[in-house]
Amino acid sequence: MARYAQDREDLLRDAKALRHRVELRITDDDRSTIVFAGFRMHGALSLYFDQDPAYHFNSSKQLRRAYWEGQIVKAELGQLVALRTSRTEAAVVMLRHEMTADEQQQFCDQLTDRLQILADRLQKNHFEITGVVPEGSDVVDRLKTWLDQFQSVLIAETPRVA
Repeated sequence: MARYAQDREDLLRDAKALRHRVELRITDDDRSTIVFAGFRMHGALSLYFDQDPAYHFNSSKQLRRAYWEGQIVKAELGQLVALRTSRTEAAVVMLRHEMTADEQQQFCDQLTDRLQILADRLQKNHFEITGVVPEGSDVVDRLKTWLDQFQSVLIAETPRVA
C-alpha cells in the first residue's frame, strides 16, 4: 500500500475491467460534479463521484464495496465493514470497524440520495459527456436503465464481483 494518498488514476483510460465506461460532468445550480460510471462484462457497476465517494455493485445490483469519507467500505455477510487507514512513520495500518445498524442506515440513505440525484440529472439532461469507452457506446442509456431499476440498497454477501 502506498504511504501517501494520490488522486485516482484516469479511470476512463485505465479501468480496462470496466468494458463500457463513461465520464460525465453533472451540473447543479452552483457547481458541477465529475461522475465516472463503468460496467463489467456481466453487468456489475462501479460509480465514482469526484474523488469521494465511489460505489461498486455486483451484477445483482448489490453493494459490494465503496470508498466513502476516506474509508474503504466492504460487504461481509450482508453487513458493512469500514476500514480506515492509519499512517505512522513506521507503518500503514488498516483499522476495522463493523458499522452499527444506524451507521449502515445512514450510509445507505446517503447512497440512495446520491443515486436519485444522479438519475434526476440524467433524466433532465443536466450533464455533459466528457469521455466514453468504447467510442460511440450507449453507456449513459445503460446507466439510466440501471438507475431506473434501482429500488434500495442491498448489501452483498461478499465484496467480490462474482
